Amino acid sequence: MKVILLDDEKLATELLALKLRKLGMGVEIIAQFNQPEVALETLRTTPFDLLFLDIEMPRLNGFDLLAQLDPFSFDVIFTTAYDQYAIRAFRYSALSYLLKPIREDELREVIVRWQQRSVRQLHQAQLSLLREQYQTPTTAPRSRIALPTNEGHAIVEIADIVRCMADASYTHIYLTNNRTLLICRTLKEVEQALDTSGFVRTHHSHLINPAYLTKIVRQDGGYLLMADGAQVPVTKLKRDWLLEQIGGIERT
Repeated sequence: MKVILLDDEKLATELLALKLRKLGMGVEIIAQFNQPEVALETLRTTPFDLLFLDIEMPRLNGFDLLAQLDPFSFDVIFTTAYDQYAIRAFRYSALSYLLKPIREDELREVIVRWQQRSVRQLHQAQLSLLREQYQTPTTAPRSRIALPTNEGHAIVEIADIVRCMADASYTHIYLTNNRTLLICRTLKEVEQALDTSGFVRTHHSHLINPAYLTKIVRQDGGYLLMADGAQVPVTKLKRDWLLEQIGGIERT
């Protein structure tokens, strides 16, 4: 696993290099840069697997640097200072990121997840989605989300997501027109990504889009009937909350 580190702060690259070596996960650091314009030639001509890239850099930020390199064959893990809108942007685009200051446990986790992926190349549609959301921070719901599948990433309209169901460390995404996707994210991660889009966690294994809720059933312990015909379990507390929030729903 060959990596390059790029951050305009020298201390940041030195600390990251130290932590990577300490992990002992077969990571070979082939170059470290603190000036993005100086890194361009190496990034264009040197074969490597993964770039740790700071976004907020003077003169040439991470997005502009990647635009100058397009097309490229390496993958990217972005590094950034803590910001709730930035985190939401990464979750919506399903791209790997690390928050500064970088913790060793989070560094290990992001590398393990990268190693487990079958597709190890940044998808341009994801990058466009990230840039769009990162540069226009807002609490308003976004219209599209990137979902990581075994084949790559599916960019879907959030309004087309009917419901989500947990399957260990994976999640089944049920879309309109009977489409389904299995993504390598936990339901908790999906819930966090959709936290401004009105989705409701009805049960520890289920997340629904209330726009596709057709009936709230009290019998048999209580469940929700969705537009796709699925019967979704619901806790009493969440059932009562939904009854308060959604007027005109038939009660059975």
